[in-house]
Amino acid sequence: MELLSGEANVSNPYRALQGLNRPGRKRDRRRKLRWRFVFLMLVGTASIVSTILSIVALMNTEEHTTNKLPAPEERTVHRIAFGSSTAYDYSPQPVWSHGIIPSDPDAWIWLGDMAYMDGPRVNCEAMPAHKHCNCTSDWLHQAPNSCMAGDVDHSLSRVQAQLANPDYAQFLAFMCPGHRAKGLHPPTGPDPKICPRRIFGTYDDHDYSWEHGNKRLPHKDEIKQIFLDAVGEPTSSPRRNRGRGIEWKYTLNEFIKGKEVDIFLLDERYNRDTLPCHVRKSFCRDVVLPHVDHQEYAWCLDFLQGGELGTGSCCDKDDLIFYGWCLEATNKKNPLYAEACDPSSSRFGSRSLTVDAAGHLHEASGSAVIDGRAESPFCEVLGREQRLWLQDTLSQSEAPLKLIVSSSVVLGNPKPQMCGRASGGNVECICTGDDWECYKPAQLQLLHLLSEARGCVVVLTGDFHYSDIRVLRPDIQPYAPHYQSVNLNYPLFQVMASGLTTSTGTNFSCEGDPVGLRDHPECNFVRGPSFGMVEVEWEDADPIVRLQIRDGNTGAVRLESNFTLSTCGAVSGGYKES
Repeated sequence: MELLSGEANVSNPYRALQGLNRPGRKRDRRRKLRWRFVFLMLVGTASIVSTILSIVALMNTEEHTTNKLPAPEERTVHRIAFGSSTAYDYSPQPVWSHGIIPSDPDAWIWLGDMAYMDGPRVNCEAMPAHKHCNCTSDWLHQAPNSCMAGDVDHSLSRVQAQLANPDYAQFLAFMCPGHRAKGLHPPTGPDPKICPRRIFGTYDDHDYSWEHGNKRLPHKDEIKQIFLDAVGEPTSSPRRNRGRGIEWKYTLNEFIKGKEVDIFLLDERYNRDTLPCHVRKSFCRDVVLPHVDHQEYAWCLDFLQGGELGTGSCCDKDDLIFYGWCLEATNKKNPLYAEACDPSSSRFGSRSLTVDAAGHLHEASGSAVIDGRAESPFCEVLGREQRLWLQDTLSQSEAPLKLIVSSSVVLGNPKPQMCGRASGGNVECICTGDDWECYKPAQLQLLHLLSEARGCVVVLTGDFHYSDIRVLRPDIQPYAPHYQSVNLNYPLFQVMASGLTTSTGTNFSCEGDPVGLRDHPECNFVRGPSFGMVEVEWEDADPIVRLQIRDGNTGAVRLESNFTLSTCGAVSGGYKES
Protein backbone atom coordinates (compact mmCIF):
# COMPACT_ATOMS: atom_id res chain seq x y z
CA MET A 1 0.00 0.00 0.00
CA GLU A 2 2.86 2.36 0.71
CA LEU A 3 4.13 2.01 -2.89
CA LEU A 4 0.72 3.11 -4.17
CA SER A 5 0.53 6.24 -2.07
CA GLY A 6 2.27 8.35 -4.71
CA GLU A 7 -0.40 7.39 -7.28
CA ALA A 8 -3.35 8.36 -5.12
CA ASN A 9 -4.50 11.13 -7.50
CA VAL A 10 -4.30 9.09 -10.74
CA SER A 11 -7.74 9.15 -12.41
CA ASN A 12 -7.54 5.48 -13.43
CA PRO A 13 -6.37 3.33 -10.51
CA TYR A 14 -6.03 0.28 -12.74
CA ARG A 15 -3.54 2.18 -14.90
CA ALA A 16 -1.48 2.91 -11.81
CA LEU A 17 -1.42 -0.76 -10.87
CA GLN A 18 -0.49 -1.74 -14.45
CA GLY A 19 2.36 0.76 -14.45
CA LEU A 20 4.05 -1.21 -11.66
CA ASN A 21 4.79 -4.01 -14.12
CA ARG A 22 7.03 -1.93 -16.37
CA PRO A 23 10.77 -2.90 -16.15
CA GLY A 24 11.80 0.47 -14.64
CA ARG A 25 9.05 0.21 -12.07
CA LYS A 26 10.15 -3.33 -11.20
CA ARG A 27 13.75 -2.20 -10.64
CA ASP A 28 12.58 0.71 -8.46
CA ARG A 29 10.34 -1.62 -6.51
CA ARG A 30 13.14 -4.18 -5.95
CA ARG A 31 15.53 -1.38 -4.93
CA LYS A 32 13.01 -0.05 -2.40
CA LEU A 33 12.33 -3.52 -1.06
CA ARG A 34 16.08 -4.15 -0.65
CA TRP A 35 16.53 -0.90 1.24
CA ARG A 36 13.46 -1.65 3.37
CA PHE A 37 14.87 -5.09 4.18
CA VAL A 38 18.23 -3.55 5.13
CA PHE A 39 16.47 -0.93 7.26
CA LEU A 40 14.40 -3.55 9.07
CA MET A 41 17.54 -5.63 9.65
CA LEU A 42 19.30 -2.60 11.13
CA VAL A 43 16.31 -1.74 13.32
CA GLY A 44 15.97 -5.36 14.41
CA THR A 45 19.67 -5.60 15.16
CA ALA A 46 19.55 -2.35 17.13
CA SER A 47 16.56 -3.63 19.07
CA ILE A 48 18.31 -6.89 19.87
CA VAL A 49 21.50 -5.07 20.85
CA SER A 50 19.48 -2.69 23.03
CA THR A 51 17.75 -5.61 24.74
CA ILE A 52 21.07 -7.41 25.27
CA LEU A 53 22.65 -4.24 26.67
CA SER A 54 19.67 -3.81 29.02
CA ILE A 55 20.02 -7.38 30.24
CA VAL A 56 23.80 -6.96 30.65
CA ALA A 57 23.21 -3.72 32.56
CA LEU A 58 20.76 -5.46 34.86
CA MET A 59 23.17 -8.36 35.38
CA ASN A 60 26.07 -6.01 36.07
CA THR A 61 23.93 -3.97 38.44
CA GLU A 62 22.85 -7.07 40.34
CA GLU A 63 26.37 -8.55 40.45
CA HIS A 64 27.93 -5.27 41.56
CA THR A 65 25.28 -4.72 44.21
CA THR A 66 25.34 -8.30 45.49
CA ASN A 67 29.11 -8.23 45.96
CA LYS A 68 28.97 -4.81 47.61
CA LEU A 69 26.32 -5.12 50.29
CA PRO A 70 26.93 -6.73 53.70
CA ALA A 71 24.23 -8.51 55.70
CA PRO A 72 21.31 -6.27 56.77
CA GLU A 73 22.19 -6.45 60.48
CA GLU A 74 25.75 -5.29 59.68
CA ARG A 75 24.74 -2.27 57.59
CA THR A 76 24.04 1.27 58.72
CA VAL A 77 21.54 3.14 56.58
CA HIS A 78 22.89 6.62 55.78
CA ARG A 79 20.94 7.65 52.67
CA ILE A 80 17.18 7.37 52.20
CA ALA A 81 15.87 8.45 48.80
CA PHE A 82 12.24 9.25 48.08
CA GLY A 83 9.98 10.66 45.40
CA SER A 84 6.57 10.77 43.77
CA SER A 85 4.79 11.15 40.44
CA THR A 86 6.09 8.97 37.62
CA ALA A 87 5.21 9.47 33.94
CA TYR A 88 1.47 9.32 33.30
CA ASP A 89 2.04 9.03 29.54
CA TYR A 90 4.32 5.96 29.34
CA SER A 91 7.36 8.09 28.55
CA PRO A 92 10.87 6.92 29.57
CA GLN A 93 12.00 7.28 33.19
CA PRO A 94 15.78 7.83 33.07
CA VAL A 95 15.69 9.29 36.59
CA TRP A 96 16.27 5.76 37.95
CA SER A 97 19.53 5.09 36.09
CA HIS A 98 20.79 8.69 35.70
CA GLY A 99 19.88 10.18 39.06
CA ILE A 100 18.84 7.73 41.76
CA ILE A 101 21.17 4.74 41.27
CA PRO A 102 24.32 6.93 41.00
CA SER A 103 23.27 8.58 44.29
CA ASP A 104 23.69 5.17 45.97
CA PRO A 105 20.63 5.19 48.29
CA ASP A 106 20.33 2.65 51.10
CA ALA A 107 16.52 2.73 50.92
CA TRP A 108 13.70 4.16 48.80
CA ILE A 109 10.28 5.51 49.84
CA TRP A 110 7.37 6.00 47.45
CA LEU A 111 5.45 9.14 48.43
CA GLY A 112 2.58 8.43 46.05
CA ASP A 113 1.58 8.34 42.38
CA MET A 114 3.82 5.40 41.59
CA ALA A 115 1.46 4.73 38.68
CA TYR A 116 -1.43 6.75 37.28
CA MET A 117 -4.10 4.09 37.73
CA ASP A 118 -6.97 6.41 36.78
CA GLY A 119 -5.23 7.73 33.68
CA PRO A 120 -6.17 6.67 30.13
CA ARG A 121 -3.96 4.34 28.14
CA VAL A 122 -4.28 6.55 25.06
CA ASN A 123 -3.60 10.17 24.19
CA CYS A 124 -7.01 11.79 24.71
CA GLU A 125 -6.08 14.84 22.65
CA ALA A 126 -5.46 12.57 19.67
CA MET A 127 -8.32 10.14 20.43
CA PRO A 128 -11.07 12.12 22.21
CA ALA A 129 -13.74 9.56 21.29
CA HIS A 130 -11.90 6.66 22.90
CA LYS A 131 -13.78 5.03 25.79
CA HIS A 132 -10.91 5.91 28.16
CA CYS A 133 -11.50 9.60 27.39
CA ASN A 134 -15.16 9.93 26.47
CA CYS A 135 -17.35 9.34 29.51
CA THR A 136 -20.15 11.07 31.37
CA SER A 137 -18.56 13.02 34.21
CA ASP A 138 -19.91 12.48 37.71
CA TRP A 139 -18.64 12.58 41.31
CA LEU A 140 -16.15 9.77 40.55
CA HIS A 141 -15.34 10.06 36.83
CA GLN A 142 -14.18 13.15 35.02
CA ALA A 143 -13.65 13.35 31.28
CA PRO A 144 -11.22 13.16 29.65
CA ASN A 145 -8.44 12.08 32.02
CA SER A 146 -10.25 10.29 34.86
CA CYS A 147 -12.82 8.19 33.05
CA MET A 148 -11.13 5.04 34.37
CA ALA A 149 -11.21 6.05 38.04
CA GLY A 150 -11.91 3.09 40.29
CA ASP A 151 -11.64 0.51 37.49
CA VAL A 152 -9.80 -2.44 39.04
CA ASP A 153 -8.70 -4.12 35.80
CA HIS A 154 -7.47 -0.84 34.35
CA SER A 155 -5.59 -0.05 37.56
CA LEU A 156 -3.84 -3.41 37.35
CA SER A 157 -2.79 -2.79 33.75
CA ARG A 158 -1.31 0.60 34.62
CA VAL A 159 0.71 -0.87 37.49
CA GLN A 160 1.95 -3.68 35.24
CA ALA A 161 3.12 -1.06 32.74
CA GLN A 162 5.15 0.69 35.45
CA LEU A 163 6.72 -2.57 36.58
CA ALA A 164 7.63 -3.37 32.96
CA ASN A 165 9.38 -0.03 32.47
CA PRO A 166 13.05 -0.89 31.69
CA ASP A 167 14.41 2.07 33.67
CA TYR A 168 12.44 1.08 36.75
CA ALA A 169 13.45 -2.56 36.26
CA GLN A 170 17.08 -1.49 36.41
CA PHE A 171 16.36 0.35 39.67
CA LEU A 172 14.71 -2.76 41.16
CA ALA A 173 17.74 -4.84 40.15
CA PHE A 174 19.95 -2.34 41.99
CA MET A 175 17.84 -2.32 45.14
CA CYS A 176 16.95 -6.02 45.17
CA PRO A 177 19.67 -7.94 43.27
CA GLY A 178 18.67 -11.41 42.11
CA HIS A 179 14.96 -10.99 42.83
CA ARG A 180 13.92 -12.27 39.42
CA ALA A 181 16.00 -15.43 39.87
CA LYS A 182 14.04 -15.98 43.06
CA GLY A 183 10.76 -15.67 41.15
CA LEU A 184 9.89 -12.35 42.76
CA HIS A 185 8.81 -9.51 40.49
CA PRO A 186 8.06 -7.11 41.94
CA PRO A 187 10.45 -7.96 44.79
CA THR A 188 9.37 -7.94 48.43
CA GLY A 189 10.52 -4.39 49.06
CA PRO A 190 10.50 -4.17 52.88
CA ASP A 191 12.28 -7.54 53.33
CA PRO A 192 16.05 -6.92 53.73
CA LYS A 193 16.76 -10.52 52.71
CA ILE A 194 15.20 -9.83 49.31
CA CYS A 195 15.98 -6.11 49.05
CA PRO A 196 19.16 -5.17 50.95
CA ARG A 197 18.24 -1.62 49.94
CA ARG A 198 14.69 -1.69 51.16
CA ILE A 199 11.66 -0.22 49.37
CA PHE A 200 8.63 1.23 51.15
CA GLY A 201 5.67 3.27 50.06
CA THR A 202 2.20 4.68 50.38
CA TYR A 203 -0.23 5.78 47.70
CA ASP A 204 -1.62 9.17 46.74
CA ASP A 205 -4.71 9.92 44.69
CA HIS A 206 -3.63 8.58 41.29
CA ASP A 207 -2.30 5.25 42.58
CA TYR A 208 -5.46 5.10 44.69
CA SER A 209 -7.17 5.21 41.27
CA TRP A 210 -9.09 8.44 41.83
CA GLU A 211 -7.79 11.98 41.51
CA HIS A 212 -8.40 13.81 44.81
CA GLY A 213 -9.99 10.59 46.04
CA ASN A 214 -11.46 9.93 49.46
CA LYS A 215 -13.17 7.16 51.43
CA ARG A 216 -16.08 6.91 48.95
CA LEU A 217 -14.01 5.03 46.33
CA PRO A 218 -15.74 1.79 45.27
CA HIS A 219 -13.54 -1.33 45.37
CA LYS A 220 -10.94 0.49 47.45
CA ASP A 221 -9.81 -2.75 49.11
CA GLU A 222 -9.05 -4.27 45.70
CA ILE A 223 -7.19 -1.13 44.61
CA LYS A 224 -5.25 -1.22 47.86
CA GLN A 225 -4.09 -4.78 47.16
CA ILE A 226 -2.88 -3.83 43.67
CA PHE A 227 -0.76 -1.01 45.08
CA LEU A 228 0.68 -3.15 47.87
CA ASP A 229 1.55 -5.84 45.32
CA ALA A 230 3.35 -3.21 43.24
CA VAL A 231 5.60 -2.06 46.10
CA GLY A 232 6.18 -5.65 47.19
CA GLU A 233 4.42 -5.54 50.55
CA PRO A 234 4.61 -9.05 52.09
CA THR A 235 1.49 -11.14 51.59
CA SER A 236 1.17 -11.62 55.35
CA SER A 237 1.31 -7.89 56.11
CA PRO A 238 -1.49 -6.45 58.27
CA ARG A 239 -1.58 -3.58 55.78
CA ARG A 240 -3.49 -5.93 53.52
CA ASN A 241 -6.36 -6.54 55.94
CA ARG A 242 -9.78 -5.46 54.68
CA GLY A 243 -11.51 -2.53 56.26
CA ARG A 244 -8.36 -0.60 57.13
CA GLY A 245 -5.88 1.67 55.39
CA ILE A 246 -2.25 0.96 54.59
CA GLU A 247 -0.72 3.01 57.41
CA TRP A 248 2.29 1.34 59.05
CA LYS A 249 5.61 1.96 60.74
CA TYR A 250 8.91 0.48 59.54
CA THR A 251 12.30 0.91 61.22
CA LEU A 252 15.69 1.23 59.57
CA ASN A 253 18.91 0.50 61.50
CA GLU A 254 16.77 -1.51 63.91
CA PHE A 255 19.85 -3.45 65.06
CA ILE A 256 21.90 -0.33 65.86
CA LYS A 257 20.98 1.41 69.11
CA GLY A 258 20.79 5.17 68.79
CA LYS A 259 20.75 5.17 64.98
CA GLU A 260 17.19 4.01 64.34
CA VAL A 261 15.07 5.75 61.73
CA ASP A 262 11.32 5.21 62.06
CA ILE A 263 9.31 5.55 58.85
CA PHE A 264 5.62 6.32 59.42
CA LEU A 265 3.69 5.53 56.23
CA LEU A 266 0.36 7.36 56.39
CA ASP A 267 -2.77 6.46 54.44
CA GLU A 268 -4.49 9.70 53.48
CA ARG A 269 -7.15 8.25 51.18
CA TYR A 270 -8.86 5.19 52.66
CA ASN A 271 -10.60 7.04 55.53
CA ARG A 272 -10.41 10.64 54.25
CA ASP A 273 -13.62 12.60 54.63
CA THR A 274 -15.03 14.37 51.63
CA LEU A 275 -13.85 17.94 51.12
CA PRO A 276 -15.13 20.30 53.85
CA CYS A 277 -18.20 22.21 52.69
CA HIS A 278 -16.80 25.72 53.20
CA VAL A 279 -13.70 25.01 51.09
CA ARG A 280 -15.55 24.94 47.75
CA LYS A 281 -19.10 26.05 48.58
CA SER A 282 -18.92 29.53 47.03
CA PHE A 283 -16.98 28.26 44.04
CA CYS A 284 -19.53 25.57 43.22
CA ARG A 285 -22.53 27.80 43.96
CA ASP A 286 -21.39 31.00 42.24
CA VAL A 287 -19.17 29.73 39.43
CA VAL A 288 -20.27 26.23 38.52
CA LEU A 289 -24.02 25.92 39.06
CA PRO A 290 -24.83 28.73 36.61
CA HIS A 291 -22.89 26.70 34.04
CA VAL A 292 -23.90 23.10 34.82
CA ASP A 293 -23.24 22.09 31.23
CA HIS A 294 -19.52 22.06 32.10
CA GLN A 295 -18.85 18.36 32.56
CA GLU A 296 -15.54 18.95 34.27
CA TYR A 297 -17.37 20.33 37.31
CA ALA A 298 -20.00 17.61 37.62
CA TRP A 299 -18.59 16.81 41.06
CA CYS A 300 -19.88 20.19 42.24
CA LEU A 301 -23.48 19.04 41.85
CA ASP A 302 -22.69 16.08 44.09
CA PHE A 303 -20.79 18.34 46.48
CA LEU A 304 -23.80 20.63 47.02
CA GLN A 305 -26.79 18.48 46.12
CA GLY A 306 -25.66 14.84 46.17
CA GLY A 307 -25.01 12.30 48.87
CA GLU A 308 -27.44 9.86 50.40
CA LEU A 309 -29.80 12.60 51.63
CA GLY A 310 -29.54 14.82 48.57
CA THR A 311 -28.23 17.68 50.72
CA GLY A 312 -24.66 17.47 49.49
CA SER A 313 -21.78 15.06 49.98
CA CYS A 314 -19.36 17.64 51.41
CA CYS A 315 -18.14 17.22 54.99
CA ASP A 316 -19.99 19.69 57.25
CA LYS A 317 -18.33 18.85 60.60
CA ASP A 318 -15.81 21.71 60.42
CA ASP A 319 -18.59 24.21 59.66
CA LEU A 320 -20.77 22.97 62.51
CA ILE A 321 -18.11 22.70 65.23
CA PHE A 322 -14.66 24.27 64.59
CA TYR A 323 -15.98 27.25 62.59
CA GLY A 324 -19.37 27.27 64.30
CA TRP A 325 -19.82 26.16 67.89
CA CYS A 326 -16.18 26.87 68.80
CA LEU A 327 -16.40 30.54 67.73
CA GLU A 328 -19.20 31.35 70.16
CA ALA A 329 -17.61 33.02 73.17
CA THR A 330 -20.05 31.49 75.64
CA ASN A 331 -18.83 27.97 74.74
CA LYS A 332 -15.23 28.54 75.86
CA LYS A 333 -16.12 27.54 79.41
CA ASN A 334 -17.81 24.34 78.26
CA PRO A 335 -16.03 21.14 79.51
CA LEU A 336 -15.96 19.89 75.91
CA TYR A 337 -14.27 23.01 74.52
CA ALA A 338 -10.67 21.69 74.45
CA GLU A 339 -11.82 18.38 73.03
CA ALA A 340 -13.71 20.07 70.20
CA CYS A 341 -11.81 23.30 69.58
CA ASP A 342 -8.15 23.16 70.68
CA PRO A 343 -5.91 21.19 68.25
CA SER A 344 -2.97 21.50 70.65
CA SER A 345 -4.86 19.59 73.36
CA SER A 346 -4.20 15.86 73.78
CA ARG A 347 -7.98 15.52 74.17
CA PHE A 348 -8.74 17.09 70.78
CA GLY A 349 -10.83 14.72 68.68
CA SER A 350 -10.64 11.92 71.22
CA ARG A 351 -14.38 11.27 71.07
CA SER A 352 -17.14 11.58 68.52
CA LEU A 353 -18.97 14.86 69.09
CA THR A 354 -21.93 16.37 67.32
CA VAL A 355 -24.10 19.51 67.47
CA ASP A 356 -27.83 18.92 67.86
CA ALA A 357 -30.66 20.99 66.40
CA ALA A 358 -30.65 23.25 69.47
CA GLY A 359 -26.96 24.07 68.98
CA HIS A 360 -25.73 21.98 71.91
CA LEU A 361 -22.51 19.95 71.63
CA HIS A 362 -22.56 16.41 73.00
CA GLU A 363 -21.07 12.98 72.41
CA ALA A 364 -22.53 11.27 69.37
CA SER A 365 -24.65 8.18 69.76
CA GLY A 366 -27.17 6.16 67.81
CA SER A 367 -27.62 7.36 64.23
CA ALA A 368 -24.98 10.06 64.76
CA VAL A 369 -22.31 7.35 64.91
CA ILE A 370 -21.82 6.48 61.26
CA ASP A 371 -21.64 2.75 60.41
CA GLY A 372 -21.24 1.95 64.09
CA ARG A 373 -17.81 3.61 64.16
CA ALA A 374 -16.91 6.67 66.18
CA GLU A 375 -16.32 9.65 63.93
CA SER A 376 -14.08 12.62 64.63
CA PRO A 377 -15.65 16.01 65.43
CA PHE A 378 -13.75 17.51 62.47
CA CYS A 379 -13.24 16.60 58.81
CA GLU A 380 -10.50 13.97 58.72
CA VAL A 381 -7.61 13.15 56.42
CA LEU A 382 -6.37 10.14 58.37
CA GLY A 383 -9.55 8.97 60.02
CA ARG A 384 -10.00 8.65 63.75
CA GLU A 385 -8.51 5.16 64.12
CA GLN A 386 -5.36 5.96 62.15
CA ARG A 387 -4.94 9.26 63.97
CA LEU A 388 -5.05 7.54 67.35
CA TRP A 389 -2.64 4.87 66.03
CA LEU A 390 -0.21 7.59 64.96
CA GLN A 391 -0.48 9.32 68.31
CA ASP A 392 0.25 6.11 70.23
CA THR A 393 3.01 4.90 67.90
CA LEU A 394 4.78 8.26 67.88
CA SER A 395 4.74 8.46 71.65
CA GLN A 396 6.33 4.99 71.88
CA SER A 397 9.02 5.64 69.27
CA GLU A 398 12.54 6.10 70.63
CA ALA A 399 14.16 6.58 67.21
CA PRO A 400 16.23 9.80 67.07
CA LEU A 401 14.90 10.46 63.55
CA LYS A 402 11.29 10.03 62.45
CA LEU A 403 10.16 10.37 58.83
CA ILE A 404 6.44 11.08 58.38
CA VAL A 405 5.42 10.03 54.87
CA SER A 406 2.43 12.16 53.88
CA SER A 407 1.28 11.81 50.29
CA SER A 408 -0.70 15.07 50.59
CA VAL A 409 1.19 18.29 51.19
CA VAL A 410 1.04 19.31 54.85
CA LEU A 411 2.50 22.83 54.50
CA GLY A 412 1.10 24.39 51.34
CA ASN A 413 -0.29 27.87 50.77
CA PRO A 414 -2.49 28.88 53.72
CA LYS A 415 -3.81 32.01 52.02
CA PRO A 416 -6.97 32.00 49.85
CA GLN A 417 -6.36 31.71 46.14
CA MET A 418 -8.47 32.76 43.17
CA CYS A 419 -10.14 29.69 41.70
CA GLY A 420 -12.84 31.15 39.46
CA ARG A 421 -14.76 34.18 38.31
CA ALA A 422 -18.46 34.81 38.88
CA SER A 423 -20.67 37.63 37.65
CA GLY A 424 -19.91 39.55 40.83
CA GLY A 425 -16.12 39.24 40.53
CA ASN A 426 -13.36 36.84 41.53
CA VAL A 427 -14.08 33.81 43.70
CA GLU A 428 -11.40 32.70 46.16
CA CYS A 429 -10.83 29.14 47.34
CA ILE A 430 -9.06 27.90 50.43
CA CYS A 431 -6.31 25.47 49.42
CA THR A 432 -5.74 23.50 46.22
CA GLY A 433 -8.62 21.13 46.89
CA ASP A 434 -6.50 18.18 47.98
CA ASP A 435 -3.85 19.19 50.53
CA TRP A 436 -3.93 19.45 54.33
CA GLU A 437 -4.65 23.18 54.07
CA CYS A 438 -8.21 22.17 53.11
CA TYR A 439 -8.60 20.34 56.41
CA LYS A 440 -7.37 23.02 58.83
CA PRO A 441 -8.42 21.46 62.19
CA ALA A 442 -6.91 18.11 61.14
CA GLN A 443 -3.76 19.89 59.93
CA LEU A 444 -3.27 21.80 63.18
CA GLN A 445 -3.78 18.65 65.24
CA LEU A 446 -1.19 16.80 63.15
CA LEU A 447 1.38 19.61 63.47
CA HIS A 448 1.06 19.76 67.24
CA LEU A 449 1.21 15.97 67.47
CA LEU A 450 4.44 15.87 65.45
CA SER A 451 6.03 18.64 67.47
CA GLU A 452 5.53 16.71 70.72
CA ALA A 453 7.33 13.57 69.54
CA ARG A 454 10.70 12.66 71.02
CA GLY A 455 13.59 13.01 68.59
CA CYS A 456 13.49 14.90 65.31
CA VAL A 457 10.57 14.73 62.90
CA VAL A 458 10.70 15.39 59.15
CA VAL A 459 7.66 15.34 56.85
CA LEU A 460 8.24 13.82 53.40
CA THR A 461 5.65 14.70 50.78
CA GLY A 462 5.07 15.02 47.03
CA ASP A 463 2.08 15.65 44.74
CA PHE A 464 2.66 19.26 43.55
CA HIS A 465 4.93 18.38 40.56
CA TYR A 466 7.84 20.48 41.77
CA SER A 467 10.23 20.07 44.70
CA ASP A 468 11.19 22.31 47.60
CA ILE A 469 12.04 22.41 51.32
CA ARG A 470 9.81 24.21 53.81
CA VAL A 471 10.15 24.73 57.53
CA LEU A 472 7.75 25.71 60.29
CA ARG A 473 9.68 27.49 63.03
CA PRO A 474 8.51 27.88 66.63
CA ASP A 475 9.16 31.60 66.92
CA ILE A 476 7.02 34.44 65.59
CA GLN A 477 6.90 34.32 61.78
CA PRO A 478 4.56 35.70 59.08
CA TYR A 479 2.91 32.28 58.93
CA ALA A 480 2.47 31.87 62.72
CA PRO A 481 -1.24 32.86 62.75
CA HIS A 482 -2.01 30.22 60.14
CA TYR A 483 -0.37 27.34 62.03
CA GLN A 484 -0.23 28.32 65.72
CA SER A 485 3.51 27.68 65.26
CA VAL A 486 4.41 29.67 68.36
CA ASN A 487 3.43 26.54 70.30
CA LEU A 488 5.82 24.23 68.46
CA ASN A 489 8.84 22.85 70.30
CA TYR A 490 11.37 22.87 67.43
CA PRO A 491 11.56 23.56 63.67
CA LEU A 492 9.47 21.15 61.63
CA PHE A 493 10.87 20.52 58.13
CA GLN A 494 8.86 19.39 55.12
CA VAL A 495 10.72 18.05 52.07
CA MET A 496 8.54 17.90 48.97
CA ALA A 497 9.93 15.72 46.15
CA SER A 498 7.50 15.58 43.25
CA GLY A 499 7.98 14.89 39.56
CA LEU A 500 10.28 12.01 38.65
CA THR A 501 9.93 12.48 34.89
CA THR A 502 9.67 15.21 32.30
CA SER A 503 5.91 14.76 32.05
CA THR A 504 5.34 15.30 35.79
CA GLY A 505 8.31 17.49 36.79
CA THR A 506 6.59 20.61 35.51
CA ASN A 507 8.65 23.62 34.49
CA PHE A 508 6.73 26.19 36.55
CA SER A 509 7.63 29.85 36.59
CA CYS A 510 8.26 31.31 40.06
CA GLU A 511 5.85 29.40 42.28
CA GLY A 512 5.04 31.86 45.05
CA ASP A 513 5.57 31.32 48.76
CA PRO A 514 3.38 34.10 50.19
CA VAL A 515 4.00 33.43 53.88
CA GLY A 516 7.71 32.57 53.77
CA LEU A 517 7.64 28.84 54.49
CA ARG A 518 10.53 27.96 52.17
CA ASP A 519 13.90 27.44 53.79
CA HIS A 520 15.41 29.10 50.70
CA PRO A 521 14.49 32.26 48.77
CA GLU A 522 10.91 32.37 47.53
CA CYS A 523 11.56 31.28 43.95
CA ASN A 524 14.14 28.63 44.80
CA PHE A 525 12.45 25.35 44.09
CA VAL A 526 13.36 22.59 41.68
CA ARG A 527 11.62 22.31 38.33
CA GLY A 528 11.85 19.25 36.13
CA PRO A 529 12.70 15.67 37.14
CA SER A 530 13.88 15.45 40.75
CA PHE A 531 13.85 13.30 43.87
CA GLY A 532 14.60 13.73 47.56
CA MET A 533 17.30 12.36 49.85
CA VAL A 534 17.79 12.27 53.62
CA GLU A 535 21.44 11.80 54.53
CA VAL A 536 22.57 11.25 58.12
CA GLU A 537 26.21 11.56 59.20
CA TRP A 538 25.96 9.03 62.03
CA GLU A 539 29.73 9.07 62.65
CA ASP A 540 29.70 12.66 63.92
CA ALA A 541 29.51 13.26 67.66
CA ASP A 542 26.33 15.23 66.99
CA PRO A 543 24.97 13.69 63.77
CA ILE A 544 23.93 16.11 61.04
CA VAL A 545 20.82 15.37 58.99
CA ARG A 546 20.97 16.67 55.43
CA LEU A 547 17.64 17.18 53.66
CA GLN A 548 18.21 17.33 49.92
CA ILE A 549 16.44 17.82 46.62
CA ARG A 550 18.47 16.18 43.85
CA ASP A 551 18.44 16.58 40.10
CA GLY A 552 16.72 13.66 38.38
CA ASN A 553 19.05 13.80 35.38
CA THR A 554 22.36 13.82 37.26
CA GLY A 555 21.77 13.10 40.95
CA ALA A 556 23.42 16.42 41.86
CA VAL A 557 22.18 18.23 44.98
CA ARG A 558 20.01 21.19 44.00
CA LEU A 559 18.70 22.27 47.42
CA GLU A 560 19.86 21.31 50.90
CA SER A 561 18.85 22.11 54.49
CA ASN A 562 20.66 20.70 57.52
CA PHE A 563 20.00 20.24 61.22
CA THR A 564 21.62 18.41 64.11
CA LEU A 565 19.94 15.52 65.89
CA SER A 566 20.70 16.97 69.33
CA THR A 567 18.52 20.03 68.83
CA CYS A 568 16.51 19.34 65.63
CA GLY A 569 17.57 22.89 64.83
CA ALA A 570 19.18 24.19 61.69
CA VAL A 571 22.97 24.16 61.46
CA SER A 572 24.44 27.63 61.10
CA GLY A 573 24.84 28.26 57.39
CA GLY A 574 23.49 24.78 56.86
CA TYR A 575 21.46 25.23 53.72
CA LYS A 576 22.63 25.60 50.19
CA GLU A 577 21.38 26.09 46.68
CA SER A 578 22.89 25.06 43.39
